[in-house]
Amino acid sequence: MKAILALTFLVFSSLTFSIGPGFLTQKKRDWAFIQTVGGISVASHHQSLIINCDVSGTRKVTSKPTIINSGLGVRKVIHKRVKNKIQLTLVTSVISQEAKPNPKPLDLSSYPEGAYQVVYLDPDGKEHDLESVKLISPKETPISPAK
Repeated sequence: MKAILALTFLVFSSLTFSIGPGFLTQKKRDWAFIQTVGGISVASHHQSLIINCDVSGTRKVTSKPTIINSGLGVRKVIHKRVKNKIQLTLVTSVISQEAKPNPKPLDLSSYPEGAYQVVYLDPDGKEHDLESVKLISPKETPISPAK
């Protein structure tokens, strides 16, 4: 029996540490949380979506922060295209290599070029309008012939 308990503990701890810190503390965040940490805004650059948000609550983006979370970071941004709409949800966890206070830009090169309405999607399915953006392919610079 002791061997089974020891083995179970060993497997659990190995999985926990191999997955990385923050895995067990992941949480999809709702609009109310986003507002308390200073808000969120988005912009596009070619086929990337830049997300301006700081879940640590140390700076204003669209609203004045009312809480500080120095130990939280954005672990990932869940995004989904529904017709001409892009839905975003932030997933936070304890700060780590994978979870930083500010989200990384999203590569949306798999999305067709065009205009999109970006919305924040609460875990309960309620949408909150953010911005309209336009995804465009970067212009290729023609190569000049050698002289």
